[in-house]
Amino acid sequence: MMTPETPVAPPAEPESPAPSPVETPAPPAAGPPPRRRRKIRTTVFMIGFALFAFATGLVVFNRVVMPRLVHGTGDVKVPDVTGLTLVQAERTLQPLGLPLSRAGERFDPSVPSGFVLSQDPEPGSFVRGRRRVSVVVSLGEEFSSVPSLFGESQRSAEVLLRSAGLRLGVITRATSDDVGDGLVAGSDPGAETVVPRGTPISLFISTGPAEESFVMPDVMGREIGVVRRQLESFGIRVVSPHGAGSIGTIIVQDPPAGSRIVRTSTITLQASGRLIP
Repeated sequence: MMTPETPVAPPAEPESPAPSPVETPAPPAAGPPPRRRRKIRTTVFMIGFALFAFATGLVVFNRVVMPRLVHGTGDVKVPDVTGLTLVQAERTLQPLGLPLSRAGERFDPSVPSGFVLSQDPEPGSFVRGRRRVSVVVSLGEEFSSVPSLFGESQRSAEVLLRSAGLRLGVITRATSDDVGDGLVAGSDPGAETVVPRGTPISLFISTGPAEESFVMPDVMGREIGVVRRQLESFGIRVVSPHGAGSIGTIIVQDPPAGSRIVRTSTITLQASGRLIP
């Protein structure tokens, strides 16, 4: 009689040996890959180039475009022609298409005759092409002619000098046989002399005719009576010291010989009281 089979357990599988540990390579160092670094350099270069282009464009805009927008493409800058002759000023303006116009003349002692004193428009201003530049030309220093003042009163002479653009200078008073007292006997510089405007003119004012004068002769040893009569015939007064002799030869005379005397002078003569042979 058969008995049921007892189940037989399957044979155990042999255990596989444990795997030996494998070394894992270390991860690379942190940092962008080469491709990314190239991209960053390209970006920085583009930014720098853009900034440079912006700065260059700004300079060009300020110096070229903006002046043209403000002043217009046909405007020109007016040069400075003051201090130049008319010929020099015309040569300076001609290349710019600016005609020259002479607006007037004026005396100016600081600028020689024929040179430009002022201009319109002002130097440095911008104008449209063919704009006329007007200039005022110097006549140099202004001169005047001294008027004839002979025989004029001092007040009248001052009026004539002011009318001629001149000034009254030093006044000197002296005798004159040509004009009366208080009248102008002459001027310095003289009449019709050409002098710069504003020059002072000196005047000589007469105090009347000069008194006639004589040279005192030497009358020593001469007879006092004869000499007295000769001097008194010229209107000269002759006296003798009190108590001195009125006859005889002259032994003292005052003033001495050679002195200048006039008709109103007084001559003192002293005689010896007797004639000295």
